[in-house]
Amino acid sequence: MLVSIRNKYRHLPKQVKASLWFLICAFFEKSISIIATPIFTRIMSTSEYGQFNVLYSWLTIVTIIVSLNLCYGVYTQGLIKFSHDRRRYSAELQGLTVVLVLAWTLVYLGFRDFWNSVFSLTTTQMLAMLLMVWTSSVFNFWAGERRVALQYKSLVMVTLLVAIAKPLVGVLLVVYANDKVTARFLGLALVELVGYTGLFFVQMYRGKTFFSRYFWRHALMFNIPLAPHYLSQIVLSSADRIMIAN
Repeated sequence: MLVSIRNKYRHLPKQVKASLWFLICAFFEKSISIIATPIFTRIMSTSEYGQFNVLYSWLTIVTIIVSLNLCYGVYTQGLIKFSHDRRRYSAELQGLTVVLVLAWTLVYLGFRDFWNSVFSLTTTQMLAMLLMVWTSSVFNFWAGERRVALQYKSLVMVTLLVAIAKPLVGVLLVVYANDKVTARFLGLALVELVGYTGLFFVQMYRGKTFFSRYFWRHALMFNIPLAPHYLSQIVLSSADRIMIAN
């Protein structure tokens, strides 16, 4: 029976194999998150776990404002539209995202006390948040290119390794930390930094470019009008936590 299933699998079209593995990957990623939740609710107090959820809600909102969600929308469309120049397009959007994150980081550092009071967060938490805006964008750019090219093996491997590492590193940091909220968030940032930074250099090396006036203008003109749409989706699901916290 196993031989029959294996033979049927081998004869499946590549598109079907990719869809199957993306589904399995999403299932395991969600399962790991569900399993990890009761662990953190036991090693963190109710207040600390609530603060972490608020912090994560701010992350989802800040990500859209800082990165404009360039790794969605325009990028997926561009991978098809510029399929003849896909590697250069990917590298240049990575470059644009780096510039946006660095620019917003300078804006934050210049008025650090003001922004800390607005978000009710510490400097460490804010810097970790900006770092995660970049690392998550790096992964999503790389993952988007893998999906379009149906190169599912490397995507599944990286996704599962990071999904497993996040709760493991998080538990270790939270158990031995005094500030458990910051430790939990830094655990996520550290894993993403280690797991995703290499993907940035892979795409930059393959594309061998950083700036393109045409591609940057095309990306900004396409995604800036979409920002309110992205924000509306996030605000509807996250605003309640932020309002309760304040």
